[in-house]
Amino acid sequence: MFRHTILTAGAMAAAILLAGFQEAPAPAPPPQLTPALAALAEDAPAARDFDYMALKAEGVDLKAMSNAVWRRTMGPGRPQRCLTEAEAELQGNLAAAVDAADRATFDDDRAAASDAWSKWMLFAEGIENGQVVTEEPFKWASDRYTALAEEANPRARELLRRTAKDQLYRYAFSGGAQVWGELSPAAKERVNGRLIRATCMLDHDNTEWLKADVAANGWYTIPATGAAASNSAWLMAQHADNDRDFQRRVLAILEPLAASGDIRPANYAYLWDRVAVGENRPQRYATQGQCVAAGRWEPNTLEDPDRVEALRAEVEIGTLAEYQTRMHGHCTGFGG
Repeated sequence: MFRHTILTAGAMAAAILLAGFQEAPAPAPPPQLTPALAALAEDAPAARDFDYMALKAEGVDLKAMSNAVWRRTMGPGRPQRCLTEAEAELQGNLAAAVDAADRATFDDDRAAASDAWSKWMLFAEGIENGQVVTEEPFKWASDRYTALAEEANPRARELLRRTAKDQLYRYAFSGGAQVWGELSPAAKERVNGRLIRATCMLDHDNTEWLKADVAANGWYTIPATGAAASNSAWLMAQHADNDRDFQRRVLAILEPLAASGDIRPANYAYLWDRVAVGENRPQRYATQGQCVAAGRWEPNTLEDPDRVEALRAEVEIGTLAEYQTRMHGHCTGFGG
C-alpha cells in the first residue's frame, strides 16, 4: 500500500528544486576497448605478440580493458558466449599485465603458463587414449574412458566419452598442479583462463550434440540405456548454462521420468535448482551455492527453508548438513 502526501504549491516547488540538486547523475557507460585493442580482439597472433607492459607504462586502465573484453561475450537477449582465441589472448595478457611487477616477470609467467598448458594437453590426450590414472581427482575420468570399450550402444558410448572429457577438464581446476607442478599465482591465473575457455567450448559443443540427439532419440532412461548413460545425460544438461531454454525443456522431460523411477530423482532436483538460480529465482533443494569464506559453502536463496530437508529426502539426496560438509571441502582455497 502506498502512502500519499499532500504538498502545498510552495512545498511542491521546493521539492522540485531540491530534487534538481539531489538527483544522481546517470551512470557512465562502462569503458570500451580502444580501436587498437579492438583490432587485437580479432587477431590472435597480433594479440599474442603485443607489448602489454608498454601499454601499462602509458597509464592505460588495463583492468577496465580486460573487463571490456569479457563484455564482448555478453549481449541482450542471448546467452554469454565463449571467448574467441584472439579475445582470450587479449583478455589474459591484459589481466596479467595489471599485477606484473616488470616485463621479465610478465614474460616468465607467460612462458610458465604455456609450458603448463602443453603438459596438460599431453596428459589429457593420454587419458583420452586409455592411459590409466589411479590418483584422484583424475581417476574418475580415467575409469570412464577405460569403460568405453565395454559400452555396446554407440549412442551411449559417445555420450559417456563426452562427459568423461567434461569432468577431466573440470578436475584440472583443483588437481592440475599434479600435472604441471607449482606455478606463480599469475601463471596459474593464465592457465585457469585457458581452462575456462576450454570448458566453455566443451559445454557449448556438448549442448548442441545433446539437443540434436535427444530430439532424434528421446531421453536416456535407466531401463533403456543404463544408469551411467542416464546420469551422464543429466550432467551434460546441468552444464548447458549457455542455453537456458534447453535446460528448461530437459527439466520438463525429467519431471515425469523422476516420478516413474526411469531416472534418478536427484538429477531432476539438481537441474530444477540450476534453472531456478539461473533465472534469479529461489531454489528448492539447496543444491546450488557458493563459497562465502575459506572452507565454508552456503546454499543460494531457498524457496522454502522450513521444508528443504523433507524435499531433499523425497529426491534422495541426503541432508543439507551432510551436503554442506562435503561442499565445504571445495572452498578450502577461497580467498574472497
